[in-house]
Amino acid sequence: MTTLEALEDIDIAFRQLEFAIKLLSFCELDHINPKDFDTDHVVLLDGGNLHFPPGQFSDQDSLNRAASISVLLAFSASVLLLDKGFEAIGIAPNPEASDNVGKLRVLIYMVRCAQAHGIADPHWEVRGKFARTITVDVAGTQISLDLAALHGQRFHIDQLGGYENWYRVRAAADRVFRS
Repeated sequence: MTTLEALEDIDIAFRQLEFAIKLLSFCELDHINPKDFDTDHVVLLDGGNLHFPPGQFSDQDSLNRAASISVLLAFSASVLLLDKGFEAIGIAPNPEASDNVGKLRVLIYMVRCAQAHGIADPHWEVRGKFARTITVDVAGTQISLDLAALHGQRFHIDQLGGYENWYRVRAAADRVFRS
């Protein structure tokens, strides 16, 4: 994968994350009516049709749960592609990194590892020299994590400071990729 391809894929992943977050927001605000959405639906495709009968999204709670999982899946894709971006420019995760770019790389790698251990229910997987405390500066905001203490725990985006910080991580990574 070239750096240009990685950047394009990262853009797509973050657009999907934006879409999923907006979809969840619309669902939580009751802007999507289950009666309108949960209908008998046929998708006409060249290779055959897909039929989706009603019953899977018949109430607001089931819509919200499905939209929440969509956010997790889109987030996981963004994590994977940021990790691939670093691979494309030849920066491997170094558990002993002390510079900000190196620690940013470790942060993204550790989040990727968490996603790899349960995409819909990710858990931190921190081993060896990665089991340390790191502090990464992303656009003037500090993300500080005790990775050893997180090992085995369920991953929550709030551990990174929320999606706002995840977008700051993306911006910091973009600066590295474009330099």
